[in-house]
Amino acid sequence: MTRGAAAALLAVAGLAAAVAVATRPTGRARGGAPAHVLDLGHPLSATDPTWSGRPTFERTGSPSMGRIATDEHFGTHLDAPVHSGGTWAVDQIPVDHLVRPGVTIAVTGMPEDYEITLADVKAWEAQHGAVPEGAIVLFATGWDARWSDAKAYMNERDGVKHFPGIAQDAASYLRERKVVGVGIDSPSVDHGPSETFATHRITNSAGIFHIENAAHLTELPARGFTVVVAPVNTVGGSGGPTRVFALLP
Repeated sequence: MTRGAAAALLAVAGLAAAVAVATRPTGRARGGAPAHVLDLGHPLSATDPTWSGRPTFERTGSPSMGRIATDEHFGTHLDAPVHSGGTWAVDQIPVDHLVRPGVTIAVTGMPEDYEITLADVKAWEAQHGAVPEGAIVLFATGWDARWSDAKAYMNERDGVKHFPGIAQDAASYLRERKVVGVGIDSPSVDHGPSETFATHRITNSAGIFHIENAAHLTELPARGFTVVVAPVNTVGGSGGPTRVFALLP
């Protein structure tokens, strides 16, 4: 990644923070209560978990000026629809898809290879109402608690990874609900043992982006907040490291 790209990454982070401030008038939420901004991502580090198990991120230089190199799908990152059968690259995702109402579907304490099902989504809807069209849906599994231990986070045994993801029936339903984005606090929207990555294809092919390796989703309410997604805006990019924020009343 060039110095210009590194500067762009910093600029994106600043832009996301600016959007967060701009969306809450005079720094206060409705009803006069102070607004709260929750960071939903991990800062990038050379020791972070990677899909291959090999280091893919490097920062060199001084504290005041550096150079970074990274894979697109590293750390808290966005999968653009083009990643798995869609047409939009990162720079082609409509900007208004990146600032949307959020909902959190919490499915914690399940077996390591658990797939979040349509029944889980329907159970959430029975309590909180229908998943809104145009929303960003975040699945909170609590898997991000393992982030500081790369081996435990990727949880690979005999060449097979083990972590929770989203089942095909849930993915198909969210596609029908016309959500714009889906996020999860594990390495992939497909569970670890997946060989077909069907959830990727079902959602990306419909123009739905993913946020993977999210953080702190278990701290979110079920609904009533805004999600701000700010990926590195690479022309033709299949994804990129991403700042993600929740704006809470």
